[in-house]
Amino acid sequence: MMTLFGYLEPAAFTLGLGLVLIALFKYTQRTKDYGSVWRVMVNKLKDGFTLDEFKYYRLGVVILIFGLIVRLVNQIFFPSYW
Repeated sequence: MMTLFGYLEPAAFTLGLGLVLIALFKYTQRTKDYGSVWRVMVNKLKDGFTLDEFKYYRLGVVILIFGLIVRLVNQIFFPSYW
């Protein structure tokens, strides 16, 4: 079980970060607004996400939160003392 969490955690973080970056890349390609990468965190975009971009962004955030939960479970129930 601990080995599964060891592989699942980095996979979730990598996939989640990749999906968020894909959404931001699609948005910047559509609007040519390169400063929007920072404004998306404070919800101050000039032109909002399209439905497709929003789905990628939201799925990426959900997977990142899932990766965080997996990390917490891994650290609490299967601590590794070196």
